[in-house]
Amino acid sequence: MHLTAANLPYFLINGGLLSPDAIVESDLAILDVSRRNRNFKVIRKSGSGLFIKQMREGHPDAMYTLRREAACYERARDDPTLSPLMPRLITYDSARHLLIIELLPEAESLTDYLARERAFPAEIGGMLGEALGLYHSHSAGIAENETLGPLCPRQLPVVLKPQSGGLAALSQFGRIGQAISAVIQQNPEFQTLLDALGAEWRFDSLIHGDLKWDNVLVFPASGERRDFRVVDWEMADFGDPAWDVGAILQSFLIVWILSMPIASGLPPERYVGMASHPIEPMRPVMRAFLDAYAATRGLSESERKPSVARSLRFAAARLVWTAAEQRVHASQLDRAGMALLQVSFNILKDPGRAVTDLLDG
Repeated sequence: MHLTAANLPYFLINGGLLSPDAIVESDLAILDVSRRNRNFKVIRKSGSGLFIKQMREGHPDAMYTLRREAACYERARDDPTLSPLMPRLITYDSARHLLIIELLPEAESLTDYLARERAFPAEIGGMLGEALGLYHSHSAGIAENETLGPLCPRQLPVVLKPQSGGLAALSQFGRIGQAISAVIQQNPEFQTLLDALGAEWRFDSLIHGDLKWDNVLVFPASGERRDFRVVDWEMADFGDPAWDVGAILQSFLIVWILSMPIASGLPPERYVGMASHPIEPMRPVMRAFLDAYAATRGLSESERKPSVARSLRFAAARLVWTAAEQRVHASQLDRAGMALLQVSFNILKDPGRAVTDLLDG
């Protein structure tokens, strides 16, 4: 059964998730927010809402990842460490490849929030750092859960193995992926640095795997306080927690780099200072994030510095993949894409300087 905005109310009524009175009393609004999957928001004036995700096609890989996401929500539902980090699972229907979670009130992605507010409140950085720290510290045994454990493939991200299949994997992004692959192949040091980082990969925590601002939902809590939940756990795996930390740092770097007038043709020393989202206001948020993460994980001062540098290297590796993802429909690599690759290489080549320039100022 393929859900649509028209048949969704009847499906929910038959499943006991919605009262017929909601339709009769016009206490219901359904928004189709489909993207790669069929996604719907069910909004009620007098009750909690629902977020429904259903696969478009019955591809084995997609079924596997949706089942993995459902297992993460199921495990978090009964875990006091994880439950404040994820939305509450309502139900998972494996036959219909359907996932239903709670709809967070007035929630918006961190991307949309920051675009609207044009500000980077340090409190969000601190909250996210503390939550990830708790999650990574207590999740080592979670991946051994009889339901979730078998769904974790324990895979190294392909971008960290360019000389053994990673560059070929970029071909899934069409011409732009091939162009990025060609740039990396022309720079053997770039390949070596990515492979060396991959050799450091650890398997010691359940990780989100695709953590970015679009997957962090912020919503009002009591008073002026904000709260958040992390969604889209399809890429979760048992792996290296620095990958998640690097993903958050990468989100800041992406906003900063892509806000520069790179296409203007000006030299880098000119357009870096013209960024509409300069790095300076982001530093306090990034530091709050890293400080809270380190404190929650109990890292000593001597452990913190190499941990930050390592996470920043993972952020650099993710920039390569993002350069392809954000330009998947482009036929050639533009100046902005080249800038992402250059920043990635610079960080990997000299992470100590990158920490000073990007985080310490």
